[in-house]
Amino acid sequence: MNTEIRFVAPVDKSFGPARELLCSVWPIAGSESQPSIGEPVVTNAPVLVGASTAHFADATVELPAAGNYLVDLGLPNGTSVRRVISVAEGKQYQMVMPSLRLPTTDFSAHTPRASLVPRVISAALKSVHLQDADLKVKGIGQPLAVSLQGLREFAAGAVAQANDVEILHAAKDAGLSHSFALPDRPVDSFRQGYLRQWILVAAGKRHPTLIPYPVGWIERDFHAFTLAIHRKALEGGEAAKWSVELKLMNPVYGSLIEHLTRRDLASGEEVSRSQRGVATQMLYEKEDNPFAAAVGAYLLALGQKNLGSQVQWMTNLTTRFEWLPDGPIAAGWYRLRIARSGTAEWQDARSLMLLACTRGLPYFTIGLHVLVEGMTLLNMADPEDEEVRGALAAARAADVACVRNRPFTTLQVSRFLGLPVA
Repeated sequence: MNTEIRFVAPVDKSFGPARELLCSVWPIAGSESQPSIGEPVVTNAPVLVGASTAHFADATVELPAAGNYLVDLGLPNGTSVRRVISVAEGKQYQMVMPSLRLPTTDFSAHTPRASLVPRVISAALKSVHLQDADLKVKGIGQPLAVSLQGLREFAAGAVAQANDVEILHAAKDAGLSHSFALPDRPVDSFRQGYLRQWILVAAGKRHPTLIPYPVGWIERDFHAFTLAIHRKALEGGEAAKWSVELKLMNPVYGSLIEHLTRRDLASGEEVSRSQRGVATQMLYEKEDNPFAAAVGAYLLALGQKNLGSQVQWMTNLTTRFEWLPDGPIAAGWYRLRIARSGTAEWQDARSLMLLACTRGLPYFTIGLHVLVEGMTLLNMADPEDEEVRGALAAARAADVACVRNRPFTTLQVSRFLGLPVA
């Protein structure tokens, strides 16, 4: 056996979904009273930590020799785990990750992979009286385009809507923490006839949360998404205030999106170069998954490189999927980054940012932040541009009402509707 470190998650699943972490390892020499740290033997190596799947190898890092080492693991949420270990020759050191959250009620093992039929409550929910449910999760379709300027009316209608909704999940007593796998939804085409869908989480109509749901993102051997829900108290006003997070179970893309949400581009690029996946490859395969393609587009657009022919990839993402706001946001930001005010490139960027606003709320939080920043630059360049000013006000209102550290755009509806109308 090689001298190596193996990283494992806690057995209670409190580490969350599998993620790629960035591992650096330094040898420690000298005496116990005066240790010295040498040059790193491993630098920012992506390692997989979490639930194993058929697609991914164990998380191991090979060491050059036995000895004492300082190990640093960078997590996608910006924190790190640092530990000093001692490894014997030819042995494997097992490093167990700490719990990152409170244990949740995990129903993923019992959730069928077959899609639920809209407006039909599954057998698992028959024992729950929906009027008495402590927690309801609904699926809501969007039959028509909803721009950012029209988001307020759509959100208010979604909360009040009683018919033509799908009950995805209901719990009479959800406890402090609750999680479950969302049903997979294959689609025939992302281009012809694709309709956006949303997830609405609420206790009755109090403090609802609305999330655009990437319907059609499918993983081969496991559910693509879980919904994790937490609250601070079981009684009083806090009992109805759910903290909601849509979690992508794919380790590579989940890690990359979380790094992008924090604008940690260096870590995102390290993850995307790992052997388990190259994010920008999805721009080639956009017909299979335009959401993952958008992740690759953001990574390219936010970087410092001149993209050359890769700009066409983002252009195709924008033109082929007319319902997707994230495509024109990435393409528009890249053009703003390289263009000067008043040039043709600048006008192209303006058109792309305005186009994104007509397509509605982006799927990714980083996209909403970038949209606001891009529209702000356009407004500063031409304060008399009323179209840009109106779109910026709508984008900024959504940005203020969204949870900033969630990878997927998570709109707090009560806060959003309570904002003054521009």
